[in-house]
Amino acid sequence: MATFLGGLADAVPHLVWVATPDGIVIEYSRRIEAYDAHRGEDGDGWRWESIVHPDDLEGTAAAWSAAIAGATEYEHEHRLRMADGEYRWHLSRGIAMPAPDSGTLWYGTATDIHAVHDAEAKLRRTQSALALAMRGGQIGWWQRDLRTEEVTWSPELEELFGLPPGAFAGHEGAFLALVHADDRAAVSAAVAGAIESGNDYVVEFRFQHADSTMRWMEGRGRATYEDGRPTMLHGIGMDTTDRRTTEETIRGREERLRLAAEVGGFGLYDYDLENAGMYWSPELHRILGTDGEAASPEDSAIHPDDRDTTLERFVAAQSPLSDGSFDHEYRMVRPDGSVRWVSTHGQTYFTEPEPGPTRRPLRSIGVVLDITERKQADELRDVFVGMLSHELRTPVTAIYGGSQVLRREHVDEATRQEIIGDIITESERLERLVENLLVLARAERHVVVGGRDPVLLRPILSRIVAEKRKRFPGSVLEVDVEPALPPVTSDDASLELVVRNIISNAIKYGPPGGTIAIAVRRVGDEVEVSVGDEGKGIDASASSQLFELFYRSDDARLMAQGAGIGLFVVRVLVESAGGRVWAANRPGGGAEFGFALPIFVEADDGPAID
Repeated sequence: MATFLGGLADAVPHLVWVATPDGIVIEYSRRIEAYDAHRGEDGDGWRWESIVHPDDLEGTAAAWSAAIAGATEYEHEHRLRMADGEYRWHLSRGIAMPAPDSGTLWYGTATDIHAVHDAEAKLRRTQSALALAMRGGQIGWWQRDLRTEEVTWSPELEELFGLPPGAFAGHEGAFLALVHADDRAAVSAAVAGAIESGNDYVVEFRFQHADSTMRWMEGRGRATYEDGRPTMLHGIGMDTTDRRTTEETIRGREERLRLAAEVGGFGLYDYDLENAGMYWSPELHRILGTDGEAASPEDSAIHPDDRDTTLERFVAAQSPLSDGSFDHEYRMVRPDGSVRWVSTHGQTYFTEPEPGPTRRPLRSIGVVLDITERKQADELRDVFVGMLSHELRTPVTAIYGGSQVLRREHVDEATRQEIIGDIITESERLERLVENLLVLARAERHVVVGGRDPVLLRPILSRIVAEKRKRFPGSVLEVDVEPALPPVTSDDASLELVVRNIISNAIKYGPPGGTIAIAVRRVGDEVEVSVGDEGKGIDASASSQLFELFYRSDDARLMAQGAGIGLFVVRVLVESAGGRVWAANRPGGGAEFGFALPIFVEADDGPAID
């Protein structure tokens, strides 16, 4: 029997030992060869202390002493030194039994649990790291037993809700009570759908924190099944309040920027130079006439005459030695062939803040403003300045030349009177030009022009017609004025300038010796004045432009000189008094220009006070 037990002890994968109460091992199995165990000096056995790790000696001795003192089972985990000098974790167990002769002996085993111990240590480290990561990422886990409806929350999830560890009530109702009332249905529907379909679910909802604030959470979960039936739900909850706040802030900024771009009429671009990405704002697509849904506006192109210079400057702004700024005005050709002037202000951003040969361009961001109207206005202004200098120089030259002739002693009376008439005519022309320029200057400064007083139209019209008949005896001025006209709203100076400009325009562009038909009628609450000529008429497509500043049609440029401000002054003065202007072709040929002014009505100062 002893032989059998000895063989059995050698066969089991454990170190089997017998020890005296004072810790001397007197019997052991063959596996002792795997350990760095040595007999004592007396040769009777060896002590446990000889192979226990120094850091584990105190704990081992305490556990052994406690077992002996209480006559209980001995069990302890410690590290033992192997034959190769490596320490490995072991679980030692022992029980006390009577010795064959007398006294007590301890019988036990030492089991190598090093692999299990390492796995448990790694698991603990992983769990600790996971807990830190979840706490840092504001994430907590949960599980729900669908058979018992018991819900378990991790401490991290309880912390996200502001609850102390273990405070969660442990059922679905307790969770839903914390969810915002408007979001509960969506959460329940997402969970039910995931259970039914077997798919993961993701749902975002608001919840009430323990501090009474409302916060956002993203919930994710998945069901597990046994025999096709759902048994458990596992998932996580992640606090997304900061992300939502950031997203709302970004959306608010983007919306303000979009509105600013829309109101300001400027487009935005963002080029990802590393990944060849491109973004053009809707306003930029509008400016360039491209499809706002397109990822890249391939139909737009830089004008051929501006392409080389523009691209050179854009590339120069991406040089690692440059400051990255790009400011340039150039033309773009729309897909429909029309040309628009744009002003671009951009900035390139690099991998390093300071210029240097090693940095790389990352992004180019900028704004684009449509400056076509400004460019056209500048061009018109240049033309106007040229015409104005001529318009000023011509009467001044005539007046100066006539004055020089009149200084001579031998000038006959007929010549003298003719020269004096020319001087008067050119002086009136100069005066009218100055008056028009004054109105133009006030209009550009947005200063109120014209008055709103009662003015009788008939005497002003009669005086101007008489002057024109005397000055242009070859022209026929027919006047048809309705009797008993009421006063209109304007002022004497403004109304005289309007009438003079519109009649002068008809004489200038009508045929020599032609008839100018002037008609004045009361129509409703207005008095209408129409002036018709027998000229070529007007281009119907340009009728809305005839009263614009500096505008002169191609025919007008060929027929007569002018600065392109007379009809503009008419419109400004008439509209400032609450009236309107028009231009149209006459049924029988020629053009008709007209204006209407409201009949003057005395302001009601309110009821009298007794």
